Amino acid sequence: MRLLTANNASVRDQNLKVILNLIRSQGEISRAELSRQTGLSRSTVSELTGFMLRQGIIEEAGIGDSRGGRRPILLKIRAKGRLIGAIHVDDDGSLHGRTEDLAGNKFQTGIAEVHEPQELISVICRLLHDITDGDMHRLASVALALPGIISADGGILSAVNLGWNNLPVAVPLKQKLGIPVKAENATGLAAYGEMSARESDVHNLVYLRIGTVVGSGVITNNQLHHGLRGSAAEVGHMVLDTSGKYCKCGRRGCFETKVSRRAALGLLREQSPGDDSFSLNPGNVFEYLTEEDELGNSVAQNVLTDIATSTATAIVNVLNILGPDTVVIESALCESKTFWSVLTRTTAQEALPFAEGKYEVLPSLLGKDAVILGAIAYATRSFYEHNAISTVGL
Repeated sequence: MRLLTANNASVRDQNLKVILNLIRSQGEISRAELSRQTGLSRSTVSELTGFMLRQGIIEEAGIGDSRGGRRPILLKIRAKGRLIGAIHVDDDGSLHGRTEDLAGNKFQTGIAEVHEPQELISVICRLLHDITDGDMHRLASVALALPGIISADGGILSAVNLGWNNLPVAVPLKQKLGIPVKAENATGLAAYGEMSARESDVHNLVYLRIGTVVGSGVITNNQLHHGLRGSAAEVGHMVLDTSGKYCKCGRRGCFETKVSRRAALGLLREQSPGDDSFSLNPGNVFEYLTEEDELGNSVAQNVLTDIATSTATAIVNVLNILGPDTVVIESALCESKTFWSVLTRTTAQEALPFAEGKYEVLPSLLGKDAVILGAIAYATRSFYEHNAISTVGL
């Protein structure tokens, strides 16, 4: 009997997803048309749509045109009934939250801070309380963008900058909220956000964030690529020079040692020794370089050329190994004409020719919002396509 019950529940949930996504894609549709297009009986459609009406997921949208009988009542997604939530836990312990309705309209945003790992779940709950205007029962799905290496069950295995290890996150939060909760690496969700923001023919994408560190994420066939150990896409630690400078990972010549903000500051000082006429630090060096590039400063342009050449080498390696449709760069350096022209020209010269299709190297569309918007997109997809809608209750 248990096996039969499980199978019945699975079939019911699959039917719910089919009906919900059809309502979503059609905009407005009658129960009779749902029955016709899905092949489900009218009684089954009536029971399942009734469930979603009670849950506040869909609503009646008015009366449709008659096709020879009584005019049908149309159904549509109840955009303002439920909320999709996203929380980004950054490397410095700051939290950024966002909620949207089921139509993708922003509802609320908020911020918080966590100082100790054991406080994380309670701080996330307080932030979710704030960005749902105190009504967390409206949440239908939540995605967490977490730092470091993330386990299959949504825990933090290792977040070096915070000093956190083996910290359960998604499982205890799901137990508290009683709704689907997904957790992924933050940079991976930034990649997912960039894919979601682009045309539907982008299915394979590599995302690079070049700043204080080099973060990266890989999308393959519209799915986040985790690798065998959940730590795939460490492009920043691709070795470009075995005799180069030491990286914090313990090896020499990693990509990050060539292009990060600290690396840029080192290159600038090497090429202009003794010049103390400007006050620079890793926090402002990229902005300085882009400004000086506009003014024609040859030293700044040389540094930008070096960084762009190293970036192009890393991108060519990624193109040759993974063959993505698109490589997206998120960095203040993208504002520099020298950086961008050297990057795209060198990549085109060094990349192997591809038998079919073309790759693109593009600047980020979402900028610093890529992580939180990617988490929202991921939670939305999780709700509509993957999770058990029947578990979402009011």
